[in-house]
Amino acid sequence: VYKRQVVIKQVLYEGALMESINIFTQDSYFAITLFTLGLLLFSTIFSSRADKIAAPLWLLFIGLAVEFVAGGVSAEVTNVYNEGGSITAYVFVELLLLLIAMIFMAMAASQLLIRSLPSSPVIVMVTVLGVVAIAFFLFISPDGEMVNSMRQIFPLAAFAYIALSFWAQTFQCFNGGNLISALATTIVTVFLSMRLSGIQAVVAADMWFIPALTYTLLSLAFIMLYSDSMQTKLQKTELEVEKYNNRIEEIIRSSPFPIIISRLSDDKIILANNNAIKLFGINPRELERYRLKDFFADSDNRQLLNERLEQEREVQDFEILVKTPISNTPFWLLASANVIDYNYDVVLYSAYQDITSRKNRETLLKNQATRDPLTSLYNRRYFEDEVSKLILKAKADKTPYSVLMIDADLFKRVNDTYGHKVGDKVLIELASTSERALRDKDIVARYGGEEFVVFLPGIDSKEGRGVADRLRESISQVVVYSDDNKPVTFTVSIGVSSSEISDNIDTLIKTADEALYRAKQNGRNRVEVFSPKDFDDFVKQGQVERKDESQNHHPVFDKENVAEISLLDGIETSKLQNEQTFVEDARESRSVLPGVDAEDLK
Repeated sequence: VYKRQVVIKQVLYEGALMESINIFTQDSYFAITLFTLGLLLFSTIFSSRADKIAAPLWLLFIGLAVEFVAGGVSAEVTNVYNEGGSITAYVFVELLLLLIAMIFMAMAASQLLIRSLPSSPVIVMVTVLGVVAIAFFLFISPDGEMVNSMRQIFPLAAFAYIALSFWAQTFQCFNGGNLISALATTIVTVFLSMRLSGIQAVVAADMWFIPALTYTLLSLAFIMLYSDSMQTKLQKTELEVEKYNNRIEEIIRSSPFPIIISRLSDDKIILANNNAIKLFGINPRELERYRLKDFFADSDNRQLLNERLEQEREVQDFEILVKTPISNTPFWLLASANVIDYNYDVVLYSAYQDITSRKNRETLLKNQATRDPLTSLYNRRYFEDEVSKLILKAKADKTPYSVLMIDADLFKRVNDTYGHKVGDKVLIELASTSERALRDKDIVARYGGEEFVVFLPGIDSKEGRGVADRLRESISQVVVYSDDNKPVTFTVSIGVSSSEISDNIDTLIKTADEALYRAKQNGRNRVEVFSPKDFDDFVKQGQVERKDESQNHHPVFDKENVAEISLLDGIETSKLQNEQTFVEDARESRSVLPGVDAEDLK
């Protein structure tokens, strides 16, 4: 008991630094120190949002907080001793708290240095050895000097290790937080070393402010550590973005396809490979003065592409018609586009393939399927299909329409007199004059031989007669020249039918053809209109049945098996077709069969 009392006295008379008893002797000292410790807690919570420094900061804060509590226990030892009570248990708790504080701070230092905690067996072994040493020198073989040394060595070892770990981190690019932490913990380590070495001036000095100053510096350091961590993370992100951008640029430049990157915000081109520069005629030194939308020949096409990108963020095999600053001829491209992140911006990555030759082939095939090879007008099949759709639309809109059937007068005489080559010129000029004289929305087609058909949307029978008369007059003024440079003029007869007659395309053509036949009978080079009264007579004669609103095509007018006549195809007509043509020509010119009247021809 006597030895134990001596040990206790030696402990009491040795002053502590970080756990200075003076902190707990005055309320103002305690309040200031506790406030700075709370400030350190706040900075630890704030800085722990950075994952990489969260663990060591929390371990360090816990170690400092436990060390602060150990100082409070040390102050309580003094109070109990002055009152004559037993203080052995208090001293044991104080040393145990200092041991725990040292272990937590050592774990924080290890986390800072090697980014991992010591192994569990090492932590357990150090803890057990420390507890055994405390118990041995306090209870089994009391030794005041050893107990007092442990009170100084535990915090000294902890602060030395943590200072060393912070100094080891100051080599980083952003090291402000590590530098302040290293300086603060080094100052404490120096004072603890001076106390351990027995310098009386330090031991006797009133150092209550050292913990408060240390907590304040560490609070500032923790905030700076968070800032340094964010800057390091940002720098790493920038490096990754730069590598990503370099990889994209390398892919773009080595691609065999033209590739362009443009900003979505202002549509400016920010990157284009050599193939794209050649394709679009871009000046590579002035990339940003170009906007991707400027190359679109069709604004609706551009709008459709934008809408699809907004919905899907990726578009594949999208056909666009483009133009360039160095050429006035638009051409077709096949585009594939993706919305990506590039150089801290949202951009459009688009690759292109020139498909102009393919589109030309498609256009050629389409024209071959829908156009007459001689006149370049639409053929009969296209006319019937397209006009059927337009009639349905006109019915829905309740608008009128008319159909003109045009036939060159005495065309066989032209062929016989001047040859088929001149006859072809006549048909070509007839077609060209008709297209020029009519509106863009009117549909002109070659129906067969020297017959042409026209659909006039929005035109009733009265207006249709006026259009037909103007067209007839325009054609009558056309002159073509034969091989021996002789002028050749010709006229046409025109039959008109309208929406007043039928909404069936076959019926309209049949009735317009009947009106055309009447124009031929009445002297040619004239216009005849098929009226509703004519239609009633037509029905009575059995030429046509009344229209059935449920059908768009009447089988009696099915011309699917009737061959079209072309002067260029070189196909020999059948005997029946020759006979039919012969009779039609005879109707136009009775001089072909002298002495045969019209009744015999019928």
